[in-house]
Amino acid sequence: MTLLDKLFGVRCRLCGERGATRLGPVPVTHAGEFHVKEFTLLHCCHCDVVYLDPLPTSADLKLLYEDSEQFTDAHYTDPIQVEKILDYYSTALRNLKLLPGARVRLLEVGAGLAWVSRASKAVSPDTMTLAQDVSGECAKHCPWVDRYFVGTLDALPERGPYQLISLTHVIEHLADPVAMLRSLADLLTPDGKIFITAPFRPAEWNPAHGAAPWMNYSYLHVPAHISYFSRRWFEQSERLTGLKVIHWDSTHEDGQAFELVLGKI
Repeated sequence: MTLLDKLFGVRCRLCGERGATRLGPVPVTHAGEFHVKEFTLLHCCHCDVVYLDPLPTSADLKLLYEDSEQFTDAHYTDPIQVEKILDYYSTALRNLKLLPGARVRLLEVGAGLAWVSRASKAVSPDTMTLAQDVSGECAKHCPWVDRYFVGTLDALPERGPYQLISLTHVIEHLADPVAMLRSLADLLTPDGKIFITAPFRPAEWNPAHGAAPWMNYSYLHVPAHISYFSRRWFEQSERLTGLKVIHWDSTHEDGQAFELVLGKI
């Protein structure tokens, strides 16, 4: 650590400003032979993001998302849990008016089991759904998706534009969230919306509490969850992404998860 780091904080990986401070070490929670085995949580006072340091390697991310199964446990298969998930997304689609008019074109990024596509078909059956994921694990198990594309977003053949793009519990996994959001903005209609859900932080946590409350946080997935975002970061990033905050709600799951809608500036 340099003298500048000690005096003014580490330069934040997310916003580039000095002011990131160490909260404490966190254990690896995923099984696997990862290249990086020791991680620390940092918090930036400028953008209010909590993030994992160091950044997982590309090989470790490939191991997590392309070379392993992710959707086999009861959280994704139990009928009662599935009903709760679909009810949440159906309610959000209606209340946030994310399906305007007929034959809305929806792109679901990092789709997995494509919950938003499934809920959209239930709310508005003529929604045109395209799901994208780097893993093909769920591609054959989502009949509610009109087309399931396995590959990276930049290889997506259908370039839109889309009235709705969703990232549900995806953005926290991204090594370069600004680049992703900028790419999605290019795929969006002028009045289109991007719907995001993600982990926020442990209930009633603040930086003075350090890393201890995170040890019992159900969304502490190391090294899968790279960043825990804030409204401030999305607002500060508008110039870089071309997207503005339309809706923010960090009260979900007793303040442990957030819901966000972005639109073009």
